[in-house]
Amino acid sequence: MKTEVTIGKPYPKRDLVLVPGKNLIIGEKEFCAFFGAPSSLENDLLTLSSAVMACDIALKRGERENISRTFELRIPIVNVHLFLPLQKELEDLLYLLSYDNWTIDFQRKAGKPEPSSRWKGNNGKTLLFSGGLDSLSCAVDELSSGSNLVLVSHFTHNRITKLSQETLWELVTKKVGKADRFAFMISGRKTADLDFPSDELREESQRTRSFLFLSLSALVARRTGNHRVLYIAENGQMAIHLPLTTARLGAFSTHTAHPEVVAKTQNILGQLLEFPFVIENPYLYKTKGEVIANTVKKLGKRVSSSVSCWRGSRVQGGNNHCGVCVPCLIRRIALEVNSLPLKEYEDDLFRKNIAKLPEEDIGKRNLVELLEFIRYFDRCNDAELEMNFPDLLNPLVDRVQAIAMYRRFAKEANKVLSIYPSVKALL
Repeated sequence: MKTEVTIGKPYPKRDLVLVPGKNLIIGEKEFCAFFGAPSSLENDLLTLSSAVMACDIALKRGERENISRTFELRIPIVNVHLFLPLQKELEDLLYLLSYDNWTIDFQRKAGKPEPSSRWKGNNGKTLLFSGGLDSLSCAVDELSSGSNLVLVSHFTHNRITKLSQETLWELVTKKVGKADRFAFMISGRKTADLDFPSDELREESQRTRSFLFLSLSALVARRTGNHRVLYIAENGQMAIHLPLTTARLGAFSTHTAHPEVVAKTQNILGQLLEFPFVIENPYLYKTKGEVIANTVKKLGKRVSSSVSCWRGSRVQGGNNHCGVCVPCLIRRIALEVNSLPLKEYEDDLFRKNIAKLPEEDIGKRNLVELLEFIRYFDRCNDAELEMNFPDLLNPLVDRVQAIAMYRRFAKEANKVLSIYPSVKALL
């Protein structure tokens, strides 16, 4: 499988050859252990979704106008007749996820296509179990209500994420209820004869990860029969993900669990795998503080094993959170509004003299922009908000519920941030 990767000037064109089982790990080993050998169609989807994520992390983004990249992926698959009709939809989905330009060239590979078959189903549910607070909360909520639930995890060579997933699964199983978990190792790596970028040269944002994660979960749901609902649990703040400022529009904002991404992925995977299932986000119109409230009551400080920071594996000093990225700020507000302050941040931003930090300080910029965002929802009426945040007009977003949710977040944030004198001065 050959992947041609290019981005705009001044970056040169690069070719990257990915070979499943060598410098591309597609989770086939774990799949075989759980379910036996994958069918040709299952192998095709594992290969495609793994290759997409490998391309994503293999090429660092540029800055400003060079933040978007161009990918040309040539991929041999057996069931080309199923993938070709969905090529444009797949490319559109990947653009929506990453704001990069994707071209996928499906090439016929020798092998026996998977025959059509009827997959038996039950009333069970499948949950993307990432090691974060939201998916932990969904597991707690569903198992507390007696749901038949299976968990699906994806991990790379990142030991922090893998340990978090394992620790939280053990905690939920012990404290709440039993749930089977299917974990898949998927990553790129350099071998003696095949290249792949080292950690320091890789892109950290991993915006296409949700396509891989949903693909894995759909395959597990298909095999276990737990495909009544496939849950992608993400609080509404980060799922709808209104940009904090106009400077974060488009490629500067993520859409990994956006309702449009969820709808497109459900359509694509449903057609490819030829069985009906529904992808839902049960927390689409809840703040993160509301999402985790029940989990904090049940598990208390043990929720500290979860990881919300996208730089978690690179944080120093024994912490799992940088404390300055937007997900860390949202997490901290959510925990503290639920009366659970945790000392888990490399940088205790709220206790710093924010005004004296240099303008280029990333933590200061993120916090000031978050405060500006909060002020909008404190002071503007609905019409003004719709004008300032056109993403609210997406037909797949209930703007009334979304605005109400963001207003509740503003109240939560004000309650927490007013405790810290330096931050309160900016409010």
